[in-house]
This record gives sequence, structure tokens and C-alpha cells, in this order.
Amino acid sequence: MIEFDFGGDLTERSAGPDLTPMIDMIFQLLIFFLLTSFLILPAVNVALPRSRSPEATSPSALTLTVRRDGSLLLAGAAVRAEDLPSLLSAALAGRTEPTLIIQADRGVAFGRVIEVMEAARAGGAREISFLVERAEEPTRGP
Repeated sequence: MIEFDFGGDLTERSAGPDLTPMIDMIFQLLIFFLLTSFLILPAVNVALPRSRSPEATSPSALTLTVRRDGSLLLAGAAVRAEDLPSLLSAALAGRTEPTLIIQADRGVAFGRVIEVMEAARAGGAREISFLVERAEEPTRGP
């Protein structure tokens, strides 16, 4: 005959509440935040120049921002122009392709952009490209 233990204490057999659903949820949140953090770029308020033929750039390239006032940001961190070659050589040392993307504001003087390019070349950047906004091409009639 089958015996049922109705009077037994349930805490004797269980070690506490089941934590499996909570751990599953934590792992799902961790994966979500890891995946979305790669898609978020540092937001810098820069009015980019327009171009009719922008080319796609490598997402692994290093970004150098030149603000309207001439200040510099390397990968979102403020840097001085004097320190740029040494910081770039350190940042580009471990990369397979020494590519630099310059994100210059539309109002920056051309001479300032040339100074930044020369400092980037001195820092080891072999391939330099500019980040631009896509301009609408004028419509042509029939």
C-alpha cells in the first residue's frame, strides 16, 4: 500500500525558495545590456558637413571629434592637441588596421582640421576618413 506523508515539514526537504527564475532573468538582462551597449555611440553635439557620396566606415575604427570651439575628443574623452600623437599611438597600437575617423563640426576652421590630421599622422594613423551627413541629391527632370 502507498503511504502519504501529510504531516511532514516541507522545509526539511527544500533548501529555500527556487532561485532559478531570478538567475535566468538576471542573465537575460545582462545579455540585453551587453548587446545594446555596443550599439550606443557617445553623443557629441556636432553639426557634420554634408556630402552626396558618403562611404561606409569600419565600426571598429577610432573616432576623433573636433568641436566647433576647436576642442578635441578621442573616443569620447577630452584630449589636448599636444597629447594627441602619443594618445593615438597608444590607442592604435593594438589594432590590426590603424584607421581614424575625424568627426569635425561644420564650423571648425579648415586650418584646425589640418593640424588635427597632421597630429593623427604623427600618432600612427595610416588611414584617415571624415564622418559626414548624407546630403540629398538634387532631383533631375526628364
